[in-house]
Amino acid sequence: MMRHGNAILGIRLLLLIIIASFLVGCQQVDRKYDKAYFDFDSLVNSQVKKISLTGDSIHKAANMDGKADESVFLADSSALAHELDVFRQLDVINKPLYKEAYKITSEKDAKSNLSVRNYTSSIKSPVSFVRFYYQNDFRRLKKIESSYKELNSLYFTQRQLILEFDDTSGEPLLMNYSISGSQKMILNDSVKFLVQGKISF
Repeated sequence: MMRHGNAILGIRLLLLIIIASFLVGCQQVDRKYDKAYFDFDSLVNSQVKKISLTGDSIHKAANMDGKADESVFLADSSALAHELDVFRQLDVINKPLYKEAYKITSEKDAKSNLSVRNYTSSIKSPVSFVRFYYQNDFRRLKKIESSYKELNSLYFTQRQLILEFDDTSGEPLLMNYSISGSQKMILNDSVKFLVQGKISF
């Protein structure tokens, strides 16, 4: 029993470290610029507002190097803002440095009836690509996929980020999100992680 408790405590400590690194990265994003590509800040803000009014709970499953943990908590605005803050980092694509760096292409998704709009960077960027999956109209977003890499003196992290939406209400409403990847802290081994969240209404 004690061993199980220590494992859960270890997972939660690792989660805190990763969340802290997310927040540090988010604080480094300068949001005082025109949004040339896609406004991720506004997307997150609108989802927090909608879900906090209609959402019931968030079921979160986390896995750190094979150690699993699950939790359920109220889908209020503070919890949602905390959970989704990592996706704000994608807003870095709008920085002036990357104003003409992303090539935009469109195609049909081979695995579904959706269309895909691809943003692909032609230069080195923390966000190498963003894929938007939508049905007929870009406003009918179904999924966003992207990656984010960060390197500094304390750690290296790479993450795959996914947001999945339902649009039966006429507007995209977040249903599921996931964050997966690996992180290496200085003087420590690399840690693989997977965080999956499902919002209940």
